[in-house]
Amino acid sequence: MSTPAVQEPATITCPRCQAVVVRGQDWCLACGAPARTRLAPAPNWKLPVVIVATLIALAVVVLVIAFVALTNGSSQPTATTSTTPPAGAAAPATPSTSTPAPAPGAATGPPATGTTAPAPGATTGTTVPGATTPSTTTPVDPSTPPGG
Repeated sequence: MSTPAVQEPATITCPRCQAVVVRGQDWCLACGAPARTRLAPAPNWKLPVVIVATLIALAVVVLVIAFVALTNGSSQPTATTSTTPPAGAAAPATPSTSTPAPAPGAATGPPATGTTAPAPGATTGTTVPGATTPSTTTPVDPSTPPGG
């Protein structure tokens, strides 16, 4: 059982100018219009372009709002950092700025300036986490009773 082949008519007329188009011609020789070929319409490209343009405009608006919100703060930066020593580390000792009073009858040197010089070999201004700071000792007059 074979299916009969669809036969095209020997001649047809052009859909545009009604000129005769013979078998084997795909285009009209008089006007150039397609005789046997169907042209597909161009796809609608306007909707995707409108959607992309709208998304770009919304992204620009969001970026402008975010930029204004971030830069509309105070003019002075507020940087707060805090450092805490480890749990086992001793608290750093604050240097003493007072000088002991001279003992009665002791020789007095130049007047005191209110600060003490660091001990030889002591480092100042650096704290190593986990290390203890050396304590400074104040000379004690043996003639002064303790606690007073």
